[in-house]
Amino acid sequence: MVVVLVHWLIRPGKEEDFKARWEQMIIGANEGLYREILTELDREPANPKFHTFSLGDPFYSTFINIGVWESVDHFDRAVGKYIPEAEIVEKDGRQKFSIELEEFEFKLRERTVLKILSDRGGQLPEAKLRE
Repeated sequence: MVVVLVHWLIRPGKEEDFKARWEQMIIGANEGLYREILTELDREPANPKFHTFSLGDPFYSTFINIGVWESVDHFDRAVGKYIPEAEIVEKDGRQKFSIELEEFEFKLRERTVLKILSDRGGQLPEAKLRE
C-alpha cells in the first residue's frame, strides 16, 4: 500500500473549474484505489502552530490530493492517462522540456509517493463520490 500526494497549484479565480475537472477524473472499481481525498488550505485556525508547511502563496490556490493505493503501478494504470507527458527536444547539447497544463493550472502539479510505515485510527467516514 502507498500514499500518493498531488499538489495542485491553481490560478486564482479558476478553483471551481479545477474542482469540477477533478470530480470528472473517474477511477473505476477494482483499480487499486482504497481512498482518495481532495483538500484545500484551511486558514482556520489562525494559530500559526497549525500552519507550518510552505504551501500557501498569493499567486495561486493550493489543493492537495491524498490517494491511498494498492501500489504505484495501480496508481499509474488508473491515473496515468491524466498525467501530461513531457516533450523533450534536444538541440546543441541541451534539452528543452515542454509540458501542457490544464487551463486552470498556475504551474505543473507536483506529486510524490509515500511509503506507509505504520498506521492508527478507525474507519474513515463514507466517501462522497462513488467509484
